[in-house]
This record gives sequence, structure tokens and C-alpha cells, in this order.
Amino acid sequence: MITKRLYIVVVCLLMLAVTPMARAENGVNSPYTRFGFGALSLPELGIHKAMGGTGTGLRNYNQINMMNPASYSTVDTLTFILDMGMSLQNTNFVEGAVRKNARNASFDYIAAQWRLHPGLGMTVAYLPYSNVGYSYSNTSTIRQDDNGSVTSTNKYSGEGGLHQAIVGLGWEPWRWISIGANGIYTYGYLQHGVANSYSESSISSRTKIYSAEVSAFSWNAGVQLSFGTKKDQFVLGATYSPVTTMKGQPYAVDYVVTSSIATSADTVTYRPLALPETLGAGLSWKHGDHLTLAADARLTRFSGVEFFGESGLDQWRYALGMQYIPTYNRHNPLRCMHYRAGVHYATPYYNVNGRMGLAEYGASLGLAIPILNRWNQRSTVNISGQFIRLQPSAPGMMAENYLRLNLSVSFIENWFTKWKVN
Repeated sequence: MITKRLYIVVVCLLMLAVTPMARAENGVNSPYTRFGFGALSLPELGIHKAMGGTGTGLRNYNQINMMNPASYSTVDTLTFILDMGMSLQNTNFVEGAVRKNARNASFDYIAAQWRLHPGLGMTVAYLPYSNVGYSYSNTSTIRQDDNGSVTSTNKYSGEGGLHQAIVGLGWEPWRWISIGANGIYTYGYLQHGVANSYSESSISSRTKIYSAEVSAFSWNAGVQLSFGTKKDQFVLGATYSPVTTMKGQPYAVDYVVTSSIATSADTVTYRPLALPETLGAGLSWKHGDHLTLAADARLTRFSGVEFFGESGLDQWRYALGMQYIPTYNRHNPLRCMHYRAGVHYATPYYNVNGRMGLAEYGASLGLAIPILNRWNQRSTVNISGQFIRLQPSAPGMMAENYLRLNLSVSFIENWFTKWKVN
């Protein structure tokens, strides 16, 4: 019991340690994070990033699956799992014949899982929900005469994001059904700024800053039904999250500046931000110990929430994933690894200047490399590569291409086993 409490304390301290890191570096650089909550993140760990973001119908006693809390019940009696991940990203912006690259890195998540009682597993995790990060400007000529030209410059900048601390339980009352729920604390801040200035100092400039510092307690729940034979096993899963209004008043301050002095400032408040209602469904098929196929569908009702007075759009997300595990042979490195792949598609969840935003297309490949030691061969280093394209729905809008390298480590140890003394 003392050992269990010690490791739980260690995990909680690690989560507190990465919180300021996540606030300082969010790993995103996109002008489209001006809209909505910014760039959204699924509750997916490294394993599921490699499988296209599937997981609602997946069950594996060696993997933490945050996509469905019902999966927590699969953890072994004596097993403790600790999973940490980070990512490296190159973003290619494409607008007509103009291309530009930006590179980012981020510490993505930390999660831990253990069994409280046969059929009852517990998980704690710290994950991102969304990220905001951009800074760009444009300049245009508003007047040209014999005395020269007068230009107008608009500068746009934004930062922040939302993060989630999660505590969840998964229970298997019978072998064919599992249920689970997460308690979630979401917090963070969003800040967007628009500054308009002129090359002629006699013309007043204007700056408008949108801000929101928010927090909320919420929950989600899941269920998984298992059926089939020992050779061919099927799992059908479903999840639900209700709409949750967050504390914190979004507002905007509009400054008018004349000769470097703010001559007036108006403040406007907006409807509180809210976490949208979400419904998910998934199915997986496991053939023997070697092949797993999975499919997910997810609906997030952003149309029921507002972002600084702008309504969102209902987002549909579809994903397919697979995992192949060869017959193990420690003398052949290629037969020691697990191979994964996936694809996904998501519809826009926000409008851009009155037009539908960007659709998302993605593909991923990954593998798990076992960490071999004297005690077990279950711990793995997970590596995956993702290609993601954000495709505009209207001509003239900028497209974004992402190349992302995901790295994670899953420590899976029999930490609660009592040592025998000879």
C-alpha cells in the first residue's frame, strides 16, 4: 500500500511540473488559431496518434486509452503504466505561390494507470485541449500623392490554450461489458490582439484585445461491449460528454491612441465560453494476437457554443486505424516491434470571416520498440509520423501542411509485486 501511494504521489508531482511547461510552449504557430478555441487536441496518447486517433472501441491491458474511460478496467492486477509524450512539428503555409515554414516542439501529455481492485482500474492524466499561437501582420497603402504615401498596418497576435487534468475509473462488472467515467478540470486562458496603425502619426491608431481566463469541472462517460470468439474478438464502444459552461467572463478592450496616448477605451463582454457536447462511437476487431483494426466516429456540437460572439459549427471526425504485431522473435529486431497506421478526416468547427473554415485530412505511420530488460518486455518507445493538411473551403484562403513526429514512452512494470527474499 505504501508503494502504491508513493508512485501516485510521484505521478501527481510530475503533472504539476509539466503544467508551466505547457503554458510556456504550446507547439503551435497558425493564424487560424484566431478562431474558436484554437487548434484542438484529442485525448489521444502516442499509441493512438499512430492509429489515426481511434480508440473508442479499443481495449488493451498494456495501453492507456484516454479515448474511452471504460477501457481502464483492462489493466492487470500488479501492473503500473506511466505514459509520457512529446512532439516535433514542421508547418508549411501555402498561399498561392508563397510558401513559408515554421517549426515547433511541445511536451504533450503525461498519464498513469493502475488497478484498484479486480475489474476496477484508475487513470490520472494531464492533456492539452486546445492551443493558440500566432503573430503576423499586413500592410496596405491607403493614400498616394505628391507628398508621399500613407500606409496602414494591421498586426494580429494570439497566445494561450486550454489544458485538462483528468481522474477516471473504469469498471468491468461482467466480462462482456465495461463502463467508465472521467472527472475533468479544464482551465486556461485565450488572448487575441488586433492593432491598427498608420505611417502618418497624426492619424489615430487602434488596438483591440480579446481575453478570457476560464475554468470548469466537467465529466465524460463511456461504455464498451465485448463479443466474439477467442480468435476473433470485437469491441463496440461509445462515449458522451455534456455541454459545460466555464467560469470566467470573456471580454474585449478597444483602445484608441492619439500621439502615443490612449484617449479612449471601451470594454465589451461576451457570452461565457463552454465546452461542447460530444458523442463518440467506435468498433474494433482483433484477430488472434496479431492484427487489430479500429474505426471511430465523433460528433462535437460546437454550434451550441460561442467564441467572443461568434457561433461555432458542428464538427464530425472519422478515423480508421490498424496495429500489426508479428510473432515475437527476440533475435529478429523487426519481429520485436509493433506496427501501426491510421487515417482521419474532420470537418471545420469554426467560420473564417463568414466562410466555413478548414477541413482536416491526416495519415499516420508508427511503431513501438520494446525496452528489453531482465524483468519484462512490455515497456515500449512509441514513434509515429503524421501528415496533416488543413484544406480551405473557399479559394483565396491559406492552406496548412503539418509534418509531425510524435515520441512517447510507455513504462509498463510490475511495480506492485512483492519481492521474494531467499
